[in-house]
Amino acid sequence: MHAAIAAPGALQRERRALYQLAAELLEHGDPPVLDLDVIDSPLTRHQIGDALAGHASLVCSTLVGISALADSGCAAHELRVASRPEANVLLAAALRNVGAGLDAQHAAVGPPALLTDVDGERFRSALAVLRDGVALARSVSPELIDDLLAHITLVGVIDPQRAGPLVSASPRSYPGLVLLRAPRSNIEVAEALVHEGAHQKLFDLAITHDLLTADSDRCPPFHPPWAPSRRRWPLEQTLAAYHAYACLARFGDDAGVTAGSRASNPESLLPVAADRSRILGHWLLDQGDHLGTDAHLLLDGLMGRRPSASRAAASRSGAIAADYVIDDPLEFRRYGSSDRVLVGRPSHPPQFYWVSDDAATALELLAHESVDDVARTFARRWRIPQFDATDRLSGLLSDLYVTGLLKIRGTAGVRP
Repeated sequence: MHAAIAAPGALQRERRALYQLAAELLEHGDPPVLDLDVIDSPLTRHQIGDALAGHASLVCSTLVGISALADSGCAAHELRVASRPEANVLLAAALRNVGAGLDAQHAAVGPPALLTDVDGERFRSALAVLRDGVALARSVSPELIDDLLAHITLVGVIDPQRAGPLVSASPRSYPGLVLLRAPRSNIEVAEALVHEGAHQKLFDLAITHDLLTADSDRCPPFHPPWAPSRRRWPLEQTLAAYHAYACLARFGDDAGVTAGSRASNPESLLPVAADRSRILGHWLLDQGDHLGTDAHLLLDGLMGRRPSASRAAASRSGAIAADYVIDDPLEFRRYGSSDRVLVGRPSHPPQFYWVSDDAATALELLAHESVDDVARTFARRWRIPQFDATDRLSGLLSDLYVTGLLKIRGTAGVRP
């Protein structure tokens, strides 16, 4: 189902393209091409996210790569593991973030702390269990685990004496980072990597594909029946939980936990994953108006049903009645799938859009051609009569207008 939305390699390239273009539009000097060590780093992605939210300025020369946190020799197979003593300082804000979440659950223990090289045997022992857990996960469910691990760029091992009730976490503002309490068994590691890898996978899908609609915030919240009565989840959190439970249910079946042939730890979610994914999934099926087309595809693949939607498609005239113009210069990047183009608007803060290749070509042409000239070009491109091209182009331009990438002449922003 993931591959039906985006092949793993294409999704990774699209995520990197988004962060690279964001760095280019945010950096006011001469932004460099970021190498993989930097562009995949949770710290880099956090800094870029902060700048896009208007919380800070971005200076590309200060971005911190994964190698500043993890020695190359301290890895669990292909997973980089935070091992340098500096990791506790560099990830202090992320650790405080997780600690605040524990405090909110009335389990105050102070900020968690990482085990690193300076902890000697305690760190080496945790690393050995982590490696065993990756090997177990791959032996049990290789296709699933390889798909999910590609989206975890750094693992931090939490000192169990500073973990409180924490088992694992994916701090949302540090994409790619997974924190695990020092594990006691390989099955505990395998489950945590599936759980948090599912979240990381969905994070990458959410920033590159169509999971939510523009008004998804208006969706009523969901109350998980296994949580306290006051607990309410917004749509995005519910979708993330459903996706994680669906992946855990698949892994639990493959590992024999569901059938009872393999034991899990007392805190394990594997025995309840299938039931919880069904509960969450059935609720999501009724929220189709707030879910994007790729979320519909995901639910259809996992549950065999598409979400219901009440909105009828807007009718469009065959004529292009409006004189569309581009109000801002746009940046275009073609990566991953040949039919998907990343468009950046250098506003403050920058805005980003994923559009089809036809839509990107129309935008590029409208920067210096009239709508009539663009219609003639597309008639040749599509090898159809101009009248039919105009009809088809009308819908494409209408969609671009709705997104805000196009304006109607006379309503475009006035520049001083």
